[in-house]
Amino acid sequence: MNNPFKGIVVPTVTPYRPDLSLDLDGVESVFAYFDQNPAVDGLFITGATGEYDQLSFEERCQIIDRALSMQLKKDWLPNTTSLDIEQSLRLTRYAVSRGVSTVGVIFPRECQTFADVRRFLKQILDLGPTVFIYQTGNSPYPLSVSELGDLLGLGRVAGIKDSCSGRDMVRHLSYITDLGDRITVIQGVEMLYLSSLVMGAAGVIGGGCNVYPELLQRIRLAFGQNDLARARQDQALVNELVERLYEEGTGNEAMKYYLSLCGVQIGTASRKVRSPLTAGKKERIQALYQQLHADN
Repeated sequence: MNNPFKGIVVPTVTPYRPDLSLDLDGVESVFAYFDQNPAVDGLFITGATGEYDQLSFEERCQIIDRALSMQLKKDWLPNTTSLDIEQSLRLTRYAVSRGVSTVGVIFPRECQTFADVRRFLKQILDLGPTVFIYQTGNSPYPLSVSELGDLLGLGRVAGIKDSCSGRDMVRHLSYITDLGDRITVIQGVEMLYLSSLVMGAAGVIGGGCNVYPELLQRIRLAFGQNDLARARQDQALVNELVERLYEEGTGNEAMKYYLSLCGVQIGTASRKVRSPLTAGKKERIQALYQQLHADN
């Protein structure tokens, strides 16, 4: 597990059985699929794509243990934080006891002020890990550039994944220009990847990475080769595909169905959204699968 993260990072979906119990064999199948995918540079696990609050402490421990037992070749980070501080500290303590050196940190809902954030992060750091801040779009306290710089003074803050909205792009770009020589800054919204890449972002983490990491890797490579026309073309396609994935409010389910078409042992059940995929949505995901595989 090398850090900081760079490149195309997949926030892995969580497999469940039809009765909504955690499917650990499915978890292993998901990890193995992405670990063997050359377009993927890293994995963010334990309830990514907005499902971390749906997993119990015990289930998240089981996911961490499964990842460790697999001896994954890719870089990977577990999110050890929760909606509340007490469980966040407990899970971080467990991960560290199992030999995990770097953890992902989402600020719990109790973190309503910068003082709260700083106190919480210090509690996590005091347990021994390096941290990678995972700033979601609904973070209880989005960090200003100066506040992030202040947190770096605590030590062992490797980077930040920033799921910024369009209105927050100035803040996001300032993370890169002002602090990018001290930490890794990763865009958390794949629709904005190229915009961030131009300013020096180190990578991208987004739900769609479960479906089209190759497409995002193409954007990265095209930009590196100064082929901006190709990069813009592929970014426009990403933005189109995001809309198709999330239509009808069943984004996670659509990602799981897509992965099943790729041979991953995973069903479409979800604790987050109890709406099954419609026949029409399945047909559209099948068409998306054929489109992406025709492009490769």
